[in-house]
Amino acid sequence: MKILLLYFSGTGNTAKCAKAIGTSFVSHGHEVSYYEYRSDQPFSYDIEEFDMLGFGYPIHAFNIPEAFYRFWKTLPNADKPYFIFKVSGEPFHLNDASSYHGVKVLKKKGYLLVGEKHFLMPYNIIFRYPDGLAKQMALYLSPLAEAFVQGILEEKGETIRYRFSKKVLSFFLRIEWIAPKVNGPLVHMNKKKCTHCNMCMRNCPTGAIFESKKGKLKVKGSKCAMCMRCTYSCPTNAIAFGIINPWKVNGPYPYKKLLEDETVDPHFVHEGMKGYFKHFLPYFRKQDALLKERGIPNPMDQEM
Repeated sequence: MKILLLYFSGTGNTAKCAKAIGTSFVSHGHEVSYYEYRSDQPFSYDIEEFDMLGFGYPIHAFNIPEAFYRFWKTLPNADKPYFIFKVSGEPFHLNDASSYHGVKVLKKKGYLLVGEKHFLMPYNIIFRYPDGLAKQMALYLSPLAEAFVQGILEEKGETIRYRFSKKVLSFFLRIEWIAPKVNGPLVHMNKKKCTHCNMCMRNCPTGAIFESKKGKLKVKGSKCAMCMRCTYSCPTNAIAFGIINPWKVNGPYPYKKLLEDETVDPHFVHEGMKGYFKHFLPYFRKQDALLKERGIPNPMDQEM
């Protein structure tokens, strides 16, 4: 098959997920193309040339990012199977119906949903995850992508039930789409820290960052997706991100270094643990059972 993966990625976690899924499809003999959404890069693919599509996004306030949702609405009608891979930092069922509005749009266009999976990757907002947990999530990514792909190829794709209460919650929390418009004008660059490398402006996926006539970098709230890429990747931590500045996370997770560092124990979420992360146990138990069912080596067994 020819498969097209279309995804939006703020700080890179969804891009890593797309790569893992794409690599798995290729290992099964299929051809994969990638399209990472950016407002300044028009969509030039002919969907009719592909046998299947995959849509990926980071969950923002239990919803699809507004810019990516609007992109879905621009796609042509097509009788095509597709799957969804979505990424967040927590495994709670509040995230289940985040795709609901987008799925309705695609269904009207003729697309057929054949699978959906929620992947966990470390937070890029609120607080930084410990190295052990970031490593654990990174280790699970490829095996879970393989399990997901196997299910799709066997026409037994994983699905997520959109319960009514979660659909209602998702609907009301779309108010988060208004938040960037309010927060954007409050974002500013620290004059003492900013080196004017313009990395934030060049890399913004929605073109929200611009240079004013006075030479200052500013954020246009109507374009901002609050994906946190700018502040997350700023090399000098110079961006004060408005109202949610106390929640910002600066600096990418060094996944490659963590995976190679034997002193970092990835058995972070484990039986008997206490505190906030004990709520992650049901998710990992479910994934362990899935890997066992499909005969895929468990990354935690390999790290013993």
